[in-house]
Amino acid sequence: MSHFLGSEICILDAKGRLSIPARMRRNLAPEANDTFVIVRGFDPCVNMYPLDEWQRFEDQLRELKRGNSDAREFVRSLYETAHESTLDNQGRISLTDRLLEFAGVTKEAKVLGLMDRIEIWNPKRLDDRQRGVSTEKLDDLARKLLS
Repeated sequence: MSHFLGSEICILDAKGRLSIPARMRRNLAPEANDTFVIVRGFDPCVNMYPLDEWQRFEDQLRELKRGNSDAREFVRSLYETAHESTLDNQGRISLTDRLLEFAGVTKEAKVLGLMDRIEIWNPKRLDDRQRGVSTEKLDDLARKLLS
C-alpha cells in the first residue's frame, strides 16, 4: 500500500514534467510499478493516485449506481481527464496541459502527500485556502468528523 505525507515546492520543466520528491517516491508500493493514474481533483488541483491505490478507488467507483445521473457525471468527469504516467529514471512524472491549466500550475507546484494520493497545487491557491482555515474551524471540523 502506498502512503504519502508532507509537502514540498517543486519546479515543472518545459515538457510538463514534475519531479516527485524522493521521500514520497520511497513510499510508493511495489504494486504501483512506479505508475500513477492522474486526474483532476475535487478541488482546483491535480490528484495523482499510485496504480495500486487507484485500483482501490476504482472499486468504489464501480459500486456507484449507473442509473444515477450524478454518479455517471462524477465518473465521467474523472475519467475524461485521466491518464497513466510512469516515473522516469529521474523521478519525474508527465502531466497534461489540461490538468496543469485546471490546477493553475505554471512553473512552481506544491506537491502535497495525502495518505493514498499526491495532490499537485498552485502554491498561492493552496496558501490562500489554508489561510482561511482558523484554529477554531479546524477544531470544529475535528469534533464533527472524528467524534
